[in-house]
Amino acid sequence: HKVSPADQFIRICHEELVGLMGDGEAELKSGPTGFTKIMVVGLQGSGKTTTVGKLANLLVREGKKPLLVAADIYRPAAVNQLKVLGERIDVPVYHEEGVAPPELCSRGVVEAKKQGCDTVIFDTAGRLTIDDRLMEELGNIRANTSPENTLLVIDAMIGQDAVRTAKSFHEQVPLDGVVLTKLDGDSRGGAALSIRKVSGQPIKFI
Repeated sequence: HKVSPADQFIRICHEELVGLMGDGEAELKSGPTGFTKIMVVGLQGSGKTTTVGKLANLLVREGKKPLLVAADIYRPAAVNQLKVLGERIDVPVYHEEGVAPPELCSRGVVEAKKQGCDTVIFDTAGRLTIDDRLMEELGNIRANTSPENTLLVIDAMIGQDAVRTAKSFHEQVPLDGVVLTKLDGDSRGGAALSIRKVSGQPIKFI
């Protein structure tokens, strides 16, 4: 079978895509002592809380013991949603009324260690658009807890807006990776490539 120019072209495109998307960068970083902190950020409606539940479920299947921190205190439904998801997969959820998110996340780390968990996931607040107050809060959570992984959840359906969102988040809260949700509703996948390019961060999960 003779290799045609078309085959060569496809091979080159494939290699470039693999190079761009990151080869084998999907693993989450573990903490130095084996205790790992994961901060999940994103705009409202991106599927952030559901992603936290799915991520916890994946970790449980891998033999890990996660604890979830419900730090989206502005949307009461978000706290309840996380508690329901936690019950469904038998993972503890930590929340305290009237505590600011940065402090809540700090206490969540202490609670996770107390319960013998090896991973803590912060479900942070989202907004409809990126604003300074949100970014300041996320920055404070990060400063308080030093997470090994900061993951941005993005709705793939918002197309090129997703790229702007990734860029804005990455400039203000350094990211370690991106999670693309609702990708099954969009066959183009161009957003994934662009997000990878502007943030320089791997797409960890879809």
